[in-house]
Amino acid sequence: MGDTVLVDSDILIDHLRGYRSIDQRVMTAWAYSIVARVELFGGTDQEGRVRELLAEGVELGVSREVAERAGKLKRACGVALPDAIIAATALVNGLLLVTRNAKHYKRIPELRIEVPNDR
Repeated sequence: MGDTVLVDSDILIDHLRGYRSIDQRVMTAWAYSIVARVELFGGTDQEGRVRELLAEGVELGVSREVAERAGKLKRACGVALPDAIIAATALVNGLLLVTRNAKHYKRIPELRIEVPNDR
């Protein structure tokens, strides 16, 4: 996916709240896990704004490979299932994960993470 990055739910939530967490580099080529869609629709009633934001990125679903990798990460690293799915999505697709929740992923050494420092 070239220079595409995987944007975690927290970054998208910040963006909806008016923080400019998604910088220009990220905004040019970004993807998100289907888990982010679930979390965004579970946390706001501004469905139109959520749909508009998500339409700008590429949605990555849960393939068999992602599902199996997520299960292994959950078992081996003790991460929560939504975080395991997001991490597996990044790993399977060879993407850097942009998140403010690095602590959620610290037990996954092979995962590449970037924490924005723009707030």
